[in-house]
Amino acid sequence: MSIDFARKRHVSARRAAPPLCVLKWGGLGSVLTTRPFLQALRDRFGNKRQIIYITSASNADLVERMNLADRILILEPNGFPFIRTLRLGRALRREKPAMFFDLQIHTHRGLGRTLARLSGAQRRLSFFRARETIPRDGHGVFANPFAPVEQLYLEMARLVGATHPPSEPHHALLIGRADEDQAHALLHGWLSGRDRLLVVNPNASATAYVRRWPLASYAEAISVLLDHVPRLRVALIGSSSERDYVGKLHQMVATPGNAVRNFAGLTTLGSLMALITRADCVLSNDSGPLHLALALGARVVGLFGPVHPNHNAHLGPPERKIILYHPVLCSPCVHHVAVPPCGGNNLCMQLITPEDVVAACGRYLSDTSTRTDRVSRQWRFLHYESDIAAG
Repeated sequence: MSIDFARKRHVSARRAAPPLCVLKWGGLGSVLTTRPFLQALRDRFGNKRQIIYITSASNADLVERMNLADRILILEPNGFPFIRTLRLGRALRREKPAMFFDLQIHTHRGLGRTLARLSGAQRRLSFFRARETIPRDGHGVFANPFAPVEQLYLEMARLVGATHPPSEPHHALLIGRADEDQAHALLHGWLSGRDRLLVVNPNASATAYVRRWPLASYAEAISVLLDHVPRLRVALIGSSSERDYVGKLHQMVATPGNAVRNFAGLTTLGSLMALITRADCVLSNDSGPLHLALALGARVVGLFGPVHPNHNAHLGPPERKIILYHPVLCSPCVHHVAVPPCGGNNLCMQLITPEDVVAACGRYLSDTSTRTDRVSRQWRFLHYESDIAAG
């Protein structure tokens, strides 16, 4: 089935009305959390207005697959984007946008507000953080660092008359036939119809390596699962730049039967999505692939520490995710301090034991004839005293 993106439809019907601009830079997870917000705008304005999504080139494919924006404009926020920002601002001003939604909360906020002003939008909305004032030249939403990030975006949509909460997205994330064929080619001859598939992402964004669970813990958990789950296959994933790091884990869990493979750097976004939908369980740190798996409705075991799950672990149905999180006194620290208080010795992640992970993954890797997707607690809380003693 070929992909027919919504942005290619109804465009002429929306040309007459001033468009809406949405700006979001960041990784896969950051973009995915804007999906309910985009749906809220669709609920509010229907097909009467174009939605122009401004992001970096690395996110363009995902924004298309979300199937809620009409046009995608690229602006790279890194380096020296002054000239590119001026040019894009002029181009937007010619379109006379009705509203500009700047969804940046933690990074590149000055650039986002500059582009919003240059666009000449009739109404500009952005976030302000603790000890900051509401922007004088626009409408602000307080970026409560302890609130679910998608709720912060929805509050911005509510300010322009959107209903709350929005309807369910009209379209699932788009996976095409070519994506499925690529995933099938990767798995051909290695995974049979009777095998169980565990997809493992041991990586985290370079902006916060402190979110990584130790490789030794991953290796121990995977080894136990291989011993106890019949016909288990383990697919290790990651980007091309992460292949060497993933390769270290592969060496730690390599088996004579080739039950573990390193797919880091071998997948496109589409084939990764198809691989995730085939998985019986996805095990991952707080990262883009985790949020992608949640958005696709996969069975997920997510590992959190420096970021509180309340902030960005709300995608996906509750009965299909188990979030492991042991709050210590300095958690959450990401987005709040320039340097983690632990200096990289992420006790909050190390407190998650291989036994915890084996038990959680085992629920989803058990025989399908006996497995039920019952709702469990989303994460476990321990007293600070026991956390410190355990460390």
